[in-house]
Amino acid sequence: MSDRAPSPFIVNGCRGTTVASSRGGTCRFSLPVPDGFLARLERVVAESGWPDFLRDVVRGPILHHHAFRVAVSACPNGCSRPHIADVGIIRAWTPGRATDACTRCGLCERLCPDHAMTVEEDGPRLHPENCLSCGLCIKRCPEKALPVAREGWRVVVGGRLGRRPRLATELDGLDEVPGASGFPGQSHLLDDDGVVRALRNALAWYMREYRLHLRFGDLVASDPATAARLAGTLPGPVRTPEKMPPMRFDAPDPATGEGEGGAGQTP
Repeated sequence: MSDRAPSPFIVNGCRGTTVASSRGGTCRFSLPVPDGFLARLERVVAESGWPDFLRDVVRGPILHHHAFRVAVSACPNGCSRPHIADVGIIRAWTPGRATDACTRCGLCERLCPDHAMTVEEDGPRLHPENCLSCGLCIKRCPEKALPVAREGWRVVVGGRLGRRPRLATELDGLDEVPGASGFPGQSHLLDDDGVVRALRNALAWYMREYRLHLRFGDLVASDPATAARLAGTLPGPVRTPEKMPPMRFDAPDPATGEGEGGAGQTP
């Protein structure tokens, strides 16, 4: 039996997202995080209806495995463990094409922990299939020749521990980095508003489909097509928390006529 949760939701960040976050945090690997971003995410969850919803459907105390977890990391090292959270949010910088200041010193190639950069006769070449958008090449270039083509967030959903652990699924972003300013084929990222939209959609979807013992990671695994659209518009009607009647396991779902039964059970 797990311990009681301090809250129906938990939003935590690595140390790079806290003190002086807008200047890159207190970690040498961290990228700048907008001031107040974690507080904004906390407001999104609090205002989504999730806290009241969970208190209504859980029979008994709210335990750690009931709480919806959001983890924010200022770099792909993931010290806040975003890949095992319900929603993980990872800060990202994608490099653009090197300017004329590039001396082809090769430092970006040597420093890249993911072997995503090689230096050729015409300058640095990015291998996007390996790039995690950590921004290390940009930060460490001695000539400041690698610009930031796009800054934003990678978002992963549906991670969990427990008896059937699962690594989170990464969402595609909605905006492609233009080839004119970056390297063709770079991964897509979400901006701040896109992250907020994905989080709101994730909570609305989970509340719509919630049933006994269903973890958010199980829902993502069972319906990857819907999970992939969390950053945009969800398919079909999504009952918002304001319009959603209380859901109890001993009563049928008013929208579908289906119910789990088992009054008095704790999910």
